[in-house]
Amino acid sequence: MENRDQTSQSPSQSTAHRELSPMEDSKSPFFLHHGESLGAILVTKPLTEDNYPTWARAMRMALDAKSKLGFVDGSITTSMAIIPLEKITWSKNNSMISSWISNSVSPHITASVIYRNSALEVWNSLRNCISQANGQWISQL
Repeated sequence: MENRDQTSQSPSQSTAHRELSPMEDSKSPFFLHHGESLGAILVTKPLTEDNYPTWARAMRMALDAKSKLGFVDGSITTSMAIIPLEKITWSKNNSMISSWISNSVSPHITASVIYRNSALEVWNSLRNCISQANGQWISQL
């Protein structure tokens, strides 16, 4: 009788004691909500050559709200992923964030960053590219 009571736990009791994966643990920097989508557009106006400061601020706020800002500010890096499952979840997050950024950029700018390997590289490339373009524009004035 005692064995039956121990083995007849409800599914919620047995899953309550298992360790959550980094993608399931909402406290993990690698957490992805099940409702996240690669096709999401996080800002209303895509990045163009002349709106970088406003676009970057809106993107930082959106990424911060999703707890993903660290992927573009350099505070969440691939070196933080130690075990194989964390490496997989880092990669999934990186791809998701890179996709969000690409969806928030005008098509001709997307072509210049689509082959970057990380969201941080995409972010830095956009900042550097647009900053240089703005610098040239300012020097022409």
